[in-house]
Amino acid sequence: MLGCKAGLLSYTHAKKAQNLLTGYGYKCEIRRNTQTTPEGCSYQIIVNADCTSVSDILVYGDIPYKTLKNVRDTS
Repeated sequence: MLGCKAGLLSYTHAKKAQNLLTGYGYKCEIRRNTQTTPEGCSYQIIVNADCTSVSDILVYGDIPYKTLKNVRDTS
């Protein structure tokens, strides 16, 4: 299944994103990165949706993110 990984700076942003996306009916999981990415992301959310939809929802919810990446398997 096509999914999306979104890089976020803080747990607070990740939790807000998870709550917002769950409200739209998407399954989400928060993962802490073992090392901070070059973009400064410490957390990522993994969503069972395409990145276009995820981006639109996060922008609408005014939740900042640094990276988006399509992935084939979100498990």
